[in-house]
Amino acid sequence: MRIGLDELSASARISRYESGIHEPPVGTARLLDEALDAPLSYLYRDDDRVAKVMLAVDKLPPGDQDSLLQA
Repeated sequence: MRIGLDELSASARISRYESGIHEPPVGTARLLDEALDAPLSYLYRDDDRVAKVMLAVDKLPPGDQDSLLQA
């Protein structure tokens, strides 16, 4: 697995993170956000629409991000 989880337990662990039963340690969350190419805050959004906006903004060039901040 790309983030170093044991393949035998990875599916169950990720499922528990996704369902909110367990929260990953911050180090694991950082590895997940790198593997997903997403900002760390994306993983902690409980609103899918806001999470998608965050992901889209993260993909913008810095100048466009600055323009959004000024709007």
